[in-house]
Amino acid sequence: MAANNQQRLYDIVPIPNKGTGVIATQDIAKGTRIMAEKPLFIVPTNVMERGNQVVEKHLTEKLKTLDKDQQRAFLSLHNCHGTTFSPFLAICKTNMLGLGSPPVGGGLFIEASRINHACNPNTQNSWNSRISRETIHAVRDIKKGEEITISYIGHFAPYVERQSILKIKFNFDCACELCSLPPDQRRASDERLATIHRLDQAILSAGSNVQLGLGMVRRMLSLLDDEGTYNSQVYRAYYDAFQMMAATDDKARAGELIRMALEHARTVEGNDSETVKNFERLAANPTRHMAWGLYGRKKTQETAPADKDSRAFKTWLWME
Repeated sequence: MAANNQQRLYDIVPIPNKGTGVIATQDIAKGTRIMAEKPLFIVPTNVMERGNQVVEKHLTEKLKTLDKDQQRAFLSLHNCHGTTFSPFLAICKTNMLGLGSPPVGGGLFIEASRINHACNPNTQNSWNSRISRETIHAVRDIKKGEEITISYIGHFAPYVERQSILKIKFNFDCACELCSLPPDQRRASDERLATIHRLDQAILSAGSNVQLGLGMVRRMLSLLDDEGTYNSQVYRAYYDAFQMMAATDDKARAGELIRMALEHARTVEGNDSETVKNFERLAANPTRHMAWGLYGRKKTQETAPADKDSRAFKTWLWME
């Protein structure tokens, strides 16, 4: 679902104890594209790898190309590093968003940079290389007046690790809903996140034991749901399951799983992302996957149960 380009869904306003932030100006449905912003400038990865002095020189050159309004907008962004770095470099380190995974560089965005952090955010931010924009999609229904949030850190980190990363990188103590849980609920959340992380690392190591691998994916999806987490990890899990079925020449299950991966990718990245286009090609013909039949070919092919909402379908799909 895309936002109407004529209808702004958010406003940038002061947020108590957070400085500036972004709030919804109306109810926003899950899957809606809230922003699609071009970067003010990009710092390529090969520049960032050469150290702060090289990055600062690059920034100075880029800032000279901006008009006065753009320069003022850049200088108005938050600096969480104080005088540790030069003002230009500090603003970039505070606000820059990675472009892709692995990132081809960092982008500086005037509006997306205003979105505050939550450890279990209500939107997914993604770099869309096909349109050269940072997109923000609602990953759950957002109420009018609710703050729009993204995650500044990777998935799965437990409470103590999240707090440490955020303090070191951004100099704040997180008090989001997840970090503010009572101690017993926070411990339960940490245990779920640790298990999700272990499963994510182990899934593809199942190799030709596809029932084991599917069980891991099923368990991870259940834990993500229990955690109330919906992000790119969901479609990646379905894609991992698809790859297992592709390698075993299981056309029926592979077809169902890539369609599920596609549905979830569209929700968190929109219809025009590179991931979605790739999944669309595979959904049209799953045998295009490079690993198709890696573990051998089937003599006969199964047919999926007709009722996709039935328990019989889920039992069949996950080989339970």
